[in-house]
Amino acid sequence: MALALGLAGGGCSTPGPAHAYLYAPASDAATLRDLDPLTGAEIATVPAFATEGEKVVGLAYDPFTDHLFLRIFPGNRIRVVDRPAGAIKRVFTAPSLPLGGHDLAIRSRDRHLFFTDPTGPALIETDLYGDFEDYHRLEGLVAPVWGVAHDARRDELWVLPDETGDRLLRFTPKGVRRGEVRLEKPVRGVSLAYDQNTRTLLASLANGSGIGVFAEDGRLLRTLPAPSAAAGRDVFIEIGPRSLLRLF
Repeated sequence: MALALGLAGGGCSTPGPAHAYLYAPASDAATLRDLDPLTGAEIATVPAFATEGEKVVGLAYDPFTDHLFLRIFPGNRIRVVDRPAGAIKRVFTAPSLPLGGHDLAIRSRDRHLFFTDPTGPALIETDLYGDFEDYHRLEGLVAPVWGVAHDARRDELWVLPDETGDRLLRFTPKGVRRGEVRLEKPVRGVSLAYDQNTRTLLASLANGSGIGVFAEDGRLLRTLPAPSAAAGRDVFIEIGPRSLLRLF
């Protein structure tokens, strides 16, 4: 009971090992790769259930439920995949989302989703079922942003503001700017992941050589291999600890 209460309150007190997840439509549109984030070794695969004509434009992972969230284009649908079962948990629409967009992030303590807005410098917040909660304009920006990841320790959002670049910005969930970091190497902004336990960020290197693992000060710590067929193409990335108890 104490463990369940700790998880429900937003603190994962006994996390399992971290796993990274890659989705590379150029490599295999039907599969998510489950990787060791230290070595890049593949541990398992998870079906993505992509169908002809679909395009994944964002990926998020909730460690409390062990669910992966895939943002699907065309339309404003979210497919939720139960990782252990390798099955679709549910599919829902978020009516407030403009068509298109890029990444999304989930805040596990209340399971609110934050979507990038393709029409302006903002994030759209919904609840777990896609119902609109708020619209957060990002302070100091004038163009739509790309990758986004949630930092549960600070309850802040890391944002990649450019399609390709070396800037990394931090915001409160309400859009107040908290800081800027320059990355040691430029990245593609299509997807961003944050590991709260190691305080590292993952993004595809702009030169297509792999997935960069960066410290919070922008230093490149190591590079994980990307799927060979996806070199220079979109790779969607997420990371999170496995929880010893799943909540629903």
